[in-house]
Amino acid sequence: MPRFYVPQPQILNGVLKVEGSEVKHIRKVLRLKAGDQVIIFDGLGKEYEGTIFEENPSSVMIKIENIFSSKKDSSLEVTLAQSLLKGEKMDTLIQKATELGVKEIIPFFSSRSVPLLEKSKRLKRHHRWERIAIEASKQCGRGVVPKVESLRDYSEMLQIASPDALRFILWEKEGIRLKEVLERSKEKMKIFFIIGPEGGFGQEEVGEAKKAGFIPVTLGRRILRAETSSLCLLSILQYERGDIG
Repeated sequence: MPRFYVPQPQILNGVLKVEGSEVKHIRKVLRLKAGDQVIIFDGLGKEYEGTIFEENPSSVMIKIENIFSSKKDSSLEVTLAQSLLKGEKMDTLIQKATELGVKEIIPFFSSRSVPLLEKSKRLKRHHRWERIAIEASKQCGRGVVPKVESLRDYSEMLQIASPDALRFILWEKEGIRLKEVLERSKEKMKIFFIIGPEGGFGQEEVGEAKKAGFIPVTLGRRILRAETSSLCLLSILQYERGDIG
């Protein structure tokens, strides 16, 4: 059944009105008509199942028949802090991380981040990332759209992490094996991890992270690309403590 995103949906007399960009998707892209069934999700965990009964150029009216809580979101709360990647790599990362159940994504600048976006481009890029997360959530059936934070400086990003979360930073030069870290903290269902840029982290940055309570962690002997490391870690975490497998 086709799914559409409507934040803060308003239902009046059992009818939900869809406006904005989703109207074009319903009418022009999928060519749905009166009588077709759809699901609306609000991005916060609620889903609304109903039938289209009226179409207008700028709105679609849906008779709601069932409201339920999404059951396709992981109970594991994972925050991915990712140093800005080149080109479309960041877009792909956000899409795939959403599919893998990430709760929050925090893009940040580190000393070796390339490119360093001009401030005028940051807002546009942020809106694009939010849209990618929404579209990926629609595709994979998630009821909760992951939050994509605005670009942060490295030091600012470190302070966002909750003190009660398992916090670690991936570093290829040294660190505890991920398996050991997970075995030591089996009760933790809130995880915050940091992935560096293509050029890796500097020694000072890792030291700053350690002072902020982060554990340096290694995935093994091979050097993985930044985007590979993020998706590899998310997959492992969902397998070990989440809803994969």
